[in-house]
Amino acid sequence: MSNDPYRRQRIFWFITMNLMAMIVAGGLFAWVLYGDSMNAFFEPLMNGIFEYKLVVVLIAMSPLLASLLVGMAYAQRALRRKKAQAAMPTLARPA
Repeated sequence: MSNDPYRRQRIFWFITMNLMAMIVAGGLFAWVLYGDSMNAFFEPLMNGIFEYKLVVVLIAMSPLLASLLVGMAYAQRALRRKKAQAAMPTLARPA
């Protein structure tokens, strides 16, 4: 076993904090799933958003556009690295 005098205390608090987090997450999930109280706010918001089709398209495409930008940046970095490697002179090995 360990020589740590606070081992039991740390394990207790680790389990306690995880249980509290699970209870909060479960409560939020149930509130969103069964909570009709949010309709008073979200229904007018959604009706207003759907009046402007461009806004809806931009909202729907934002994760896609973000992933495409990240992918494009990685591709450009890889192309620059390959060009730099191709431009490096190869060292002749002694025979």
